[in-house]
Amino acid sequence: MVLSDSDLDEEYVALIAGSQPALRGLLRALVRRAADVDDVLQETNTVLWRKRQEFDRDRPFLPWACRIAQLQSLAYFKRVRHHGQSAVDEQTLEQIAAVATSRAVETHSHTVALTHCMEKLPLEHRQLVESRYCDATPVNQIASQAGRSADAVSMTLYRIRKALMECIQKQVAREAQ
Repeated sequence: MVLSDSDLDEEYVALIAGSQPALRGLLRALVRRAADVDDVLQETNTVLWRKRQEFDRDRPFLPWACRIAQLQSLAYFKRVRHHGQSAVDEQTLEQIAAVATSRAVETHSHTVALTHCMEKLPLEHRQLVESRYCDATPVNQIASQAGRSADAVSMTLYRIRKALMECIQKQVAREAQ
């Protein structure tokens, strides 16, 4: 199926939007000051949009976007240096960026896998996990509402976490191939 330019743009916007947490994390590691992180992220998004025709859809988006963010942070440091502020040398920036990019990609792939694995859970288990970890509902309260003992709820959560961990590991391994 051939996608229209409009469909391609929508798909690309979704990729950019989905990459924002990872890009922000990378830029925090590189730039540090929150206001500057926001500025460099905005510049990165602008460059990503401008270069949308250059993106190879057969390759992963996030490493490519992280490289653009890294280059934008390097440009930021060059601007800062011209204003008399101290800046990180390029080699150090490259080393930090390599580690931060690797972690951002890994975190992103685990997040995607977690979402996939959560969708595979039975509704009752998904609701239990969301209640405990998204809503931060205490185990005793969950147990009381469900008419179960706290130990039983804790054991169920343990089994669900174990199943999720195995599912995530398999999903990430599949994606790596």
